[in-house]
Amino acid sequence: MANTIYPVEVYKGQHISFCYLPAGEQTAPGHEEQVRKATLENESGRTINVTWDAVGGLFKNKIVTKHAALLRRMMGSTDTYRFDKCIGNPQFFSAQEEAEC
Repeated sequence: MANTIYPVEVYKGQHISFCYLPAGEQTAPGHEEQVRKATLENESGRTINVTWDAVGGLFKNKIVTKHAALLRRMMGSTDTYRFDKCIGNPQFFSAQEEAEC
């Protein structure tokens, strides 16, 4: 995904799916987490964050809410962002696809 430009319009509440890499590019194989449906928390600012629910807790018997930075603003540009290193293979849902879910 490095050095590739994707023209995407984002908005608060939009749904996205991606592969979460807890240690960024250094994540060991098998430790990735596939996130099927996450929600964008904000649409502007220095970082655009995302939230999703996952199984967690000490005994993996609770639903926990996880947060991560999805996009980080690039230096010198107000509307150009780069994907955070912990995000892989992002797919934004369109408004029509969200209505079908």
